[in-house]
Amino acid sequence: MPATSIDSFFACTLIVIVVMVSMVATTRIVTPYIDSMQDLNEEEYLRKIVENILVSPGTPANWGENQTLTPTAFGLAKESSFTYELDRDKICRLNTNNTYALNYLEMFEAIRLEKVALRFTFTQIMDVSVTLDSNVTGAESSTYTFNISVDRNQAPVATSLHCYVVANNFLNDTYSSTSNTGQGVIEVEIPNTSNGTALLVVFAQSPYDNRVTAQGVCMFRHLSPEPLPNNTFLSLSPLNNTLLTDPNVSGVTLQTVYQFSYGYESSLSSTSNETFTVPDVLDSSPKLLVATGWNGSSFFVEYTTYPQVPTEMGANFEDAESYSFNYIVLVDQVLYRLNVQCGGPSL
Repeated sequence: MPATSIDSFFACTLIVIVVMVSMVATTRIVTPYIDSMQDLNEEEYLRKIVENILVSPGTPANWGENQTLTPTAFGLAKESSFTYELDRDKICRLNTNNTYALNYLEMFEAIRLEKVALRFTFTQIMDVSVTLDSNVTGAESSTYTFNISVDRNQAPVATSLHCYVVANNFLNDTYSSTSNTGQGVIEVEIPNTSNGTALLVVFAQSPYDNRVTAQGVCMFRHLSPEPLPNNTFLSLSPLNNTLLTDPNVSGVTLQTVYQFSYGYESSLSSTSNETFTVPDVLDSSPKLLVATGWNGSSFFVEYTTYPQVPTEMGANFEDAESYSFNYIVLVDQVLYRLNVQCGGPSL
């Protein structure tokens, strides 16, 4: 073989080797980048799905307030609203404690996306903890001392407090505050003749933005046995400015049903034996609905919030990969936290 042919053969072989090595190296460098781009594209795709749900009222647009409707397209926005302003009745229909709640299959079908799973978690923007510290019983009344703790994202918050105490044929309110440490103290006095289960309702409001308002409760015994858990006697389902009080046991007799907010309190009027009208209140505050009554000789207090927050609805992502998106949303003039978990086709 001529020398020039041998030289050409080795030169071509060397070029092929260099190209192959370069391709391997490039593949090792580019593959993680491509994978990350695919992850980014899927994350943005899922984010857009979530944000469309938050800015769309769904179809029909009034599916939240109308208990007979099941949405054919899923959306949580309030009609003709601002961005991330959600409908309180649509949130209530995601709460499994509500008689009119959607089930997961109905929600999944309304989302209209195969191989995409979602979970919605609504919580208050501040955490309000109420604990009974001590009590003193006198000849005619008893005094109870409560410790109040308020934090936001695990950081203490100074707030203004408006508190209500509900007992048998008794209602009173008081004001206080939490310091920069997030701590406060409340004392309430209840007549001994109002024995039975009692409830302390605490609303905490930021002095800088009244939309940053949250509530906490403490059910306690007043010269009576320990109270049974909430929802023992009644299931309370608010929707479309109406409260359904559905008995869970026989022999229930209602006494009074209240609506509370930071700056407002009223007794609700009944439209039937089990339903009550919930008037709109121009108050930047969560609404707490409280029902009192008797089961035989036992006085009880039951409660729910309107909108029903906290609430969770959707797929179970325990031990499963998912994307997580966090939002601050406005519901009924109050700010809430919303977390949405999403599972896409490749997860």
